[in-house]
Amino acid sequence: MLLPRTLLGAAALTTSLAQATSNYALVDVYDPKNFFKEFDFFTEADPTDGFVKYLDSSAADARSLAGYYGDAVFLGVDDVNQTQSGRASVRVTSKKAYTTGLFIADIAHMPAGKTDAQSCGLWPAFWMVGPNWPSSGEIDILEGVNTQSSNAITLHTGPGCNITNTGSVATTELMSSDCQGNQGCSQSTQSQNNYGAGFNAAGGGVYAIEWTDQSISSWFFARNSTMATSLAGAASNGTAAPDTSSFGPPLATFVGGSSCDISEHFQNQQIVINTDFCGQWAGQVWDQDKTCSALASSCDAYVGANPQAFSEAYWLINSIKIYQQQQQQPASAASSKRAEKRGLPFLA
Repeated sequence: MLLPRTLLGAAALTTSLAQATSNYALVDVYDPKNFFKEFDFFTEADPTDGFVKYLDSSAADARSLAGYYGDAVFLGVDDVNQTQSGRASVRVTSKKAYTTGLFIADIAHMPAGKTDAQSCGLWPAFWMVGPNWPSSGEIDILEGVNTQSSNAITLHTGPGCNITNTGSVATTELMSSDCQGNQGCSQSTQSQNNYGAGFNAAGGGVYAIEWTDQSISSWFFARNSTMATSLAGAASNGTAAPDTSSFGPPLATFVGGSSCDISEHFQNQQIVINTDFCGQWAGQVWDQDKTCSALASSCDAYVGANPQAFSEAYWLINSIKIYQQQQQQPASAASSKRAEKRGLPFLA
């Protein structure tokens, strides 16, 4: 596949960010220097019944579906072969787990077609999840399906968590306040550059998630914004940790208050990045999407027969930075087989 390279500028921090004070300290940075040492490959059957086959590190390496492109981590899917058993893809999970913090994800490209038809069947997600789902919670940071054009930000918990979204930007709509179970409490956004083809056309951007005992908030900064440039370079070049008071109103905020104890429902969460197909969301709503349903009788049939549609279905991750209050430490999570670096050009 032909990959566009997005180059980050070396612009200085904005004055407001450089002078801001912050209680956060940098605890982890995941980037091409260490990513495949700090993330494990998920190889089990898809829990959401997707038409997908997740590859281990060796198989993903051999098929050039995981590695590096320029200054970014590359995670892709098979865009060559037809299949009747599930499209080959990659899902990775951080070895470490976290409880509260500020998470800065600098993403240059996400899985999405340049046209709506090329996005049909896709279910990309960048998220965090705790053990014993849903009792330790799930935070869906960047997620959508099929021809969706803007991001859906969702929390999932066990029973007893109802939130408000007081403080979210005016264009964000709270779809449900009850976070329990599969539906969760979701906020639908309206921007055309925070997800999918619009996101990629703009060179991606930076998502920031602040998780405290009182609330969980998400911001998005487009690639051409000064804040995106600032956050992409913060701390890694010796500057002060970001101060969320300089971020402006969140794209979406989930406020717990008396109706949801955030500290009880969200704990020990690992970072997950994956590209799924069809399954319990993209497949379930296939018939409701006029563009997609006109292409094939089912999501599985279309995804299996049209590998070329997914040439743009890849992630390019510049970095993920995690900040926590200085007295806090990231919890260890059970780790499985370590990703290996092999001699292919992608992993050289």
